[in-house]
Amino acid sequence: MKKIFLLLICCWAVSANAQVQKVNLQASGLTCAMCSKAIYKAVSAISFVDTVLVNIETSTYDIRFNNETPPQFNQIAKAVVDAGFSVANFTVMVNFDKQAVDKNGLFTLDGIQYKFMGTPPATLQGSKKLQLVGKPYMLPKDLKKIPAAQLGNVASNTYLVALK
Repeated sequence: MKKIFLLLICCWAVSANAQVQKVNLQASGLTCAMCSKAIYKAVSAISFVDTVLVNIETSTYDIRFNNETPPQFNQIAKAVVDAGFSVANFTVMVNFDKQAVDKNGLFTLDGIQYKFMGTPPATLQGSKKLQLVGKPYMLPKDLKKIPAAQLGNVASNTYLVALK
């Protein structure tokens, strides 16, 4: 019985895990402080959002989460669009602890699947910035710079990311 218990503890200790620390979102289309406040209110109303820090000069929002529910990035982007604006840049800060990335660039975090663009298999360690790639997370002019083959090769329930 002791051996089984020790084995379970060892497996738990070496298992990979990671944690989303925060999101940095840059909005587009803002013309005044009221625009910034509209986005602040929309994002703050999302159930898994804990705090939102606004930088009016750069139109950026640092978003932190409560630990009850994994963040759904598509809901954050939708809140910005529903407030009447666009997402120009969406960066996720993740603290990795021996997170494996498979040969297809795939990894799972909090039950959500991610796919790296152009990243070989690896084990991620430490704090990393991941830029979300796709229509809801960047401006159309920036999206046009990405080859269509990379965008079309991702399942609908997977976030496409680039290591920043």
